[in-house]
Amino acid sequence: MGESVSAPTIVGVSRQIREVLRLADNVAASDCCVLIEGESGTGKELVARYICAHSPRRHQPFIPVNCAGISESLFESQFFGHVRGAFTGAEQDMLGVVRTANGGTVFLDEVSDIPLNLQPKLLRVIQEQEVMPVGKPVPVKVDTRFLAGTNVNLQEMVRQGKFRQDLFYRLNIVRIVIPPLRQRLEDIPVLLDHFTQMFSRHYRCQPVILSPQVRDALVQYPWPGNVRELAAWVERLYVTGLAPEELLCMLYSDADAAGLPPPGQPMTLKQAERWAIVQALQKADYNQRKAARVLQVHRATLARKLRQHKIL
Repeated sequence: MGESVSAPTIVGVSRQIREVLRLADNVAASDCCVLIEGESGTGKELVARYICAHSPRRHQPFIPVNCAGISESLFESQFFGHVRGAFTGAEQDMLGVVRTANGGTVFLDEVSDIPLNLQPKLLRVIQEQEVMPVGKPVPVKVDTRFLAGTNVNLQEMVRQGKFRQDLFYRLNIVRIVIPPLRQRLEDIPVLLDHFTQMFSRHYRCQPVILSPQVRDALVQYPWPGNVRELAAWVERLYVTGLAPEELLCMLYSDADAAGLPPPGQPMTLKQAERWAIVQALQKADYNQRKAARVLQVHRATLARKLRQHKIL
């Protein structure tokens, strides 16, 4: 279930990325919790793996957990484990995520999605380093480090009563913020070179050459999906056989459909709001209730905004 971690490559030359790596290096050797903030696609898990790979726990399991994907009814069982017969369907003992990662690291991706009523149980595990398996009322000691990632402002969620303050303080021992790609344009050319070489090796073919005009246009593109979107665009060059100019036109056609501004122009407030809504819907698989939670608004407010922007 877990895996030991080799050091991932984090590509960038910007001051912001150098600061991210400096903080990651500083906290790697300790066992403190680290809260990694950033939009979807900025590389939160990559930074978590980087921290783990430079820590004394690098040869022990690293387990990333998508907190949004764990059902509330199975949370305790999946996190803390259970004993055989603890509930219907529990046909054998299960260690759970925390005990499987014993000696290693758990990365809580999108930690904001953990239901409020279950957050005290996670807090206790982090503070006391012990779990209570379902069906076994005896605490079991563990030695697990916790890293957390979020694409929302947890402090604002605390103010709104949607996230426990004590858990926020426990996770936020050190905070690392990964800026969106549109705020560090100097990283785009080196990322293009990196992914061009990477996919050339992967698909065993010659690297695609990007003209200066294409590269300039790509630097100006706002990349709402951040590094993940850029990597997908480069891979598309290799699997479709289309020319970079053709894929560039398609990229900007999609951006225009999403209401994004022309290259080099800042987003208006209306464009930024529409873009944020579209991103939240995509993250929530177009589930409006989940999208409203991502945006930290009431579902009725989101429904009104969807009508205003003629989305869906």
